[in-house]
Amino acid sequence: MKAKIILHLDMNSYFASVEQQANPFLRNKPVAVCAYLSPRGTIIASSAEAKAKGVRVGVGVEQAKLLEPKTIFVENEPAKYRCVTKRIFAIMAEYSDKLEPYSIDEAFLELGEWVKDFKQAEAIGLEIKKRIFNEVGEYLKCSIGISYTKFLAKFAGDIAPKNGLLIISPDNLETHLNRELTEAWGIGRAMSVRLRLMGIATLAELKAADPIILKRWLGIYGYYLWCNVNGREITVINRGARPPKSIGHSYCLAKRTREKNYLRTVLAKLCEKTGRRLRNLELEGKSATLYLQYMNGGHLTKTIHAADGFFTTQEFLAPLYDFITDQELEGAVRMMALTLTKLSPVTEQLGLFKNRLKIKNASRAMDKINNRFGEYTVTSGLLFDTEHIARDRVGFRKTVSFEE
Repeated sequence: MKAKIILHLDMNSYFASVEQQANPFLRNKPVAVCAYLSPRGTIIASSAEAKAKGVRVGVGVEQAKLLEPKTIFVENEPAKYRCVTKRIFAIMAEYSDKLEPYSIDEAFLELGEWVKDFKQAEAIGLEIKKRIFNEVGEYLKCSIGISYTKFLAKFAGDIAPKNGLLIISPDNLETHLNRELTEAWGIGRAMSVRLRLMGIATLAELKAADPIILKRWLGIYGYYLWCNVNGREITVINRGARPPKSIGHSYCLAKRTREKNYLRTVLAKLCEKTGRRLRNLELEGKSATLYLQYMNGGHLTKTIHAADGFFTTQEFLAPLYDFITDQELEGAVRMMALTLTKLSPVTEQLGLFKNRLKIKNASRAMDKINNRFGEYTVTSGLLFDTEHIARDRVGFRKTVSFEE
């Protein structure tokens, strides 16, 4: 069996770079991409020039103006980013049939069956970078990590110089592990605190730790972390997108309000986006949870269940719509989120009292029309003009469906 060689590609300052590629007048200038251009908006991506001034993801628009008055703010265009991602991933897919999109700006490529050593893998990585430059856009840059496990390939990509390439092999692994724990994929602040309480402060110390003690203190995840930094493969490349455990959508409202008509309109858009994603994956969910966050920091949640599973938008929109209508809100709402859980492959079983198969097929037919002729060509009246109320948005992590 051939040794694995895995390549990880991570686009640099992706949303901002796509905007700079599309508009040459934005190049070499501090650019911040926002979900909304309102003063209360938040930065979701920034260019290298903006990052150098402290304008980073999560910074508010007003704060960004103070950090760098010359910042150019751009409202995000998800369709544009998905289109560019498709082109980049199509290039990668030409080098191996084992491509795993990890997010809208990251992907893994297993090259073990196509190359014999790291030198050949490096040549492919450099060729991919060159093709992105020539075929997609000269202002798009990426970092590439190459290693013998999926974890180490991503680790290499994360610590590689911007627009650079880094190889981690069994021979040089030790030289790259004298780093903070949180620089590794899968170790957040809470886990790093627990590891520090065990006397482990760096990745090199984690590698040298006793796996039995790690498992005793941290459970199976402790052993998982030890395997990662020791170059023991415990994950595989999944071809295509991985089946999700949940499907959802959220909006930070441009208008902070308790006005029921506005909130119901946003809810309708949330439900339709989530429903389209659910049906695109041919899944159904048994539970739907609506989350509202107030301006004062409090929140409200409502979970509904369906014995036969939710598939059409109307099946979970109707009860949540009634909930919003009847609920006494405690204040202005700043954010709404909807999540479908307990997912399973859709069934074609006929209902005892109503023909759900006919309803499912009708929803599929509407989706096909909208996919072909544009969003909301055929839709509920509740969604009329919602593009001006709840704008489309896209996140980085796990966003691997580009047909929305």
